[in-house]
Amino acid sequence: MRITKLFLVFFIGFQAQPYAQAYEIPDDVKRILFIGNSITCAGTYIEYIDAYLSVHYPKQRHEIINAGLPSETVSGLSEVGHANGEFPRPDLHERLKRVLDKVKPDLVFASYGMNDGIYLPHDDKRFKKFKKGIEWLHIEVEKTGAEIIHITPTIFRGKNWEAYANVLDIYSDWLILISRYKYC
Repeated sequence: MRITKLFLVFFIGFQAQPYAQAYEIPDDVKRILFIGNSITCAGTYIEYIDAYLSVHYPKQRHEIINAGLPSETVSGLSEVGHANGEFPRPDLHERLKRVLDKVKPDLVFASYGMNDGIYLPHDDKRFKKFKKGIEWLHIEVEKTGAEIIHITPTIFRGKNWEAYANVLDIYSDWLILISRYKYC
């Protein structure tokens, strides 16, 4: 049994390795912007990245700005009855220019997808809106001269989690694909 478990851990780790992408922070990067939804707003993973940068780049001073906004989407979609029908989900299209103009980042980390499928099973129309939003975001950030790194959505565990976990897998796979081929 132990050998089987060890084999599974090794096999899973070996399978995940091709998705890891090394990235060296350029020396001229000083201001780093994080945008995304409530996971970004909470700031936990940003603290981990900040700690990593402090350890691995001790001579560089990075200013990290968290502009995550709960419930935000890059797709512009919102479900009926969001926030008890009081207002739709925030849409990055409405604020990105202001954020980029004010922050003037050298590097942007963007984490979208969790809210973009609207917590429903996969639908090609929603997926197309997500892809269109990501492509728009990428172009808008690059217009400023900043570089952008897309972060895949996190693992989802919740009501109807199997169907929605599949949606996030599809969104993540597409983000990995475009980061390797489209934007390189």
